[in-house]
Amino acid sequence: MSRCRLPILDARFLILVPFMKLSGKPKTLIPKGVATLLPEGAARRRAIERSILDLFSQWGYQEVITPLFEYLDVFSLGVGENILDHAYKFVDRATGRMMVLRPDVTPQVARIAATLMRDQPIPMRLCYSANVFRHEEEHAGREREIFQVGGELIGLSDVEADAEMVALAIEILKKVGLKSFKVSLGQMAYTRGLLESFRSSPDFFQKILHSVAKKEAFQLEELLKGGKVDLKKRKQILALLDLFGGEEVFKKASLLTNYPPCRSALKRLKAVYGILRSSGYQDDLLIDLGEVRGLDYYTGTIFEIFADGVGSELGGGGRYDQLLEKFGAASPSTGFALHIERIQMALEHASKGASVFS
Repeated sequence: MSRCRLPILDARFLILVPFMKLSGKPKTLIPKGVATLLPEGAARRRAIERSILDLFSQWGYQEVITPLFEYLDVFSLGVGENILDHAYKFVDRATGRMMVLRPDVTPQVARIAATLMRDQPIPMRLCYSANVFRHEEEHAGREREIFQVGGELIGLSDVEADAEMVALAIEILKKVGLKSFKVSLGQMAYTRGLLESFRSSPDFFQKILHSVAKKEAFQLEELLKGGKVDLKKRKQILALLDLFGGEEVFKKASLLTNYPPCRSALKRLKAVYGILRSSGYQDDLLIDLGEVRGLDYYTGTIFEIFADGVGSELGGGGRYDQLLEKFGAASPSTGFALHIERIQMALEHASKGASVFS
């Protein structure tokens, strides 16, 4: 096989550094979605990073460092198509194999745990600080380089492990000085159970997921009608959009279906919620059973964190019990990651005024 002398980017991502007019200040121009930190900003970020890693250490988590790029065929074992579609890919000049800038750290930690650390006693508590890269359209206003700090709990399947992830994330945010935020809890097994019958039609299934994710009730109803979904099932799926709020959501969800996997998932989430409530975190929690992002990735309890003044989640995570087996050693697992830049934004916003969550 002949070798290329220069890396070749995947054609879908040639807009990574788009051709720009050489007017204004071309010598200071950088791609959209990346940042340069001057000394003051860099010091603030490092302080937050150190504070978070110190708390991980206090909770028994050990730091690992993962590669910045990997072989695409290996990395793709652990992620879904959505993540790969947003990844930056290029050709390795040494081997001619396709490579990928890491768009997610969790699959890397899963591979490490399943291979290099497979003989270590469980549970394993691992943490990391890393930047990940995801392609976003310029008009989306989202970062392409994301600075994350996260943790993974390998080898425990109980509800206490799920609750530990949420509690640790809350404690981290409080330690760095964020007083007002909300943690939205979901249960992917419950949501999957309601939507499972649509998987036989992938295109239709993806359209349903998109409408549910966007909470677009009218569009979802028209889609279901167009797909000739029976009235009972239509009402069931539309009701997903209303399964958001406080503890009352559990009762609504239990009345929606008798499907055993859904009821089992709901029971588990209630147990996680009960642990967190008894630990004093009730005021920080919301329930959202209509969350569908990561449906192919997560298998159980999930959560996302939101704060006033930031348009995207500060972070989140959940249970992914089927990931490690893709690298050769099955093990129940759960974890989460926090976005450092968004935490900084939330802290800056909070310093300017009261939050809507207060």
